[in-house]
Amino acid sequence: MNVFKRRRDLLKEHLREAAGAQAVLALIFSGAERDLVPFVPDSNFYYLTGVESPGAALLLNVTPEGADEVLFLPPKDPAKERWTGPVLSSGGLTKEVLPDRERKRAMKDTGVGTILASYQLEAHLSRPLDKNPLCYLDFPAAGLDDPPTQTHLFWEKIHRRYPALQPRRLGALLGDLRRVKDETELACLVDAIDITRAAHDALMRHISPGMMEYQAAALVEFVFRMEGAQTPAFPTIIGSGPNSCVLHYDKNSRKMSAGDLAVCDIGCRKDFYCSDITRTYPISGRYSKRQREIYDVVLGASQAAMEAARPGNFVTDVHRACSEYIARAGYGRYFFHGTSHYLGLDAHDAGLYDRPLEPGVVITIEPGIYIASEELGIRTEDDIVITKAGYRCLTEDVPRDPGDIEKLMSRPSKSLSY
Repeated sequence: MNVFKRRRDLLKEHLREAAGAQAVLALIFSGAERDLVPFVPDSNFYYLTGVESPGAALLLNVTPEGADEVLFLPPKDPAKERWTGPVLSSGGLTKEVLPDRERKRAMKDTGVGTILASYQLEAHLSRPLDKNPLCYLDFPAAGLDDPPTQTHLFWEKIHRRYPALQPRRLGALLGDLRRVKDETELACLVDAIDITRAAHDALMRHISPGMMEYQAAALVEFVFRMEGAQTPAFPTIIGSGPNSCVLHYDKNSRKMSAGDLAVCDIGCRKDFYCSDITRTYPISGRYSKRQREIYDVVLGASQAAMEAARPGNFVTDVHRACSEYIARAGYGRYFFHGTSHYLGLDAHDAGLYDRPLEPGVVITIEPGIYIASEELGIRTEDDIVITKAGYRCLTEDVPRDPGDIEKLMSRPSKSLSY
């Protein structure tokens, strides 16, 4: 079965359970293009369809008697394709009123039996909305001052005609599904992790006193692209010296000096899935006694957190194990962020944190100690998947033992041509 169809079927089951005996609609948009910005489809939409076309939408109609699905795709536009290239389009019908070649391709690629043009969405919705079903919409997270999203604008239009209709948020249901990764997703995550491992190896070979943080970031992103990743999963963080104590530092503008540590928090996006791996490197190639002392505490906290990451426990249990270890070592006030987040289609992936961990859930483990008065910040971050027996570390091949790192940093550097 098409993996995306299987996910849609699971969502329909969740919708039916949530709605009881009522009919229920669910609508998800792919998002709109912006000028000169590469289009990335909404993560929830891609998760359910595998479609990368802008201006698309998925409609699920679930009733006590059954369920159907319609995928609305942009019509073919040769003039636009001259500028931005072809995308999966709706196609049309032949003279015999059968799907033409373009529509058959869309049906085959997505597993959706009904494909319509995107401009047909509002007309198609009229009949089911007249029956006043529950209506689930995928409202993206947005602040009060942010511009309205496509979903918000569409809801305003629906609400003017159907003022009694109350929307429900689809995000929680989809987050529950996306928490647990299937084998296809795990394979994509491993691909992204392998590329990020190569970028960390390049950092260990080349990072040195006198290098600018932005040069190290450029090296990371060069490796990402050369290894087949599409983009970084988030802004690359190379925080050296005092910047090692700034959690989401991304200016990358400082010259690194002998004796500095550099927190290198990097990850790539490969086939839409993200990696997120942090290591802290000694710019001179060796950790000082004090740096090694703190590093060992962080490593111990990482191991304590991983051991707490098992089915039935919660992310809060993982964080508690990590923070208690650091506190017992006397550095509790220098650890002031969460230990874990979900990882998947987004670097901070969808899913509620009040659910117990279960096999297939992927989380990060990222303890850190940040002593600003000493310009000493150390963080490690690994990606793990929960298994029936406990956990499996997906990033175990990325060296984190300080002795191993020092040994690897002593290797002759490969030359870079640019």
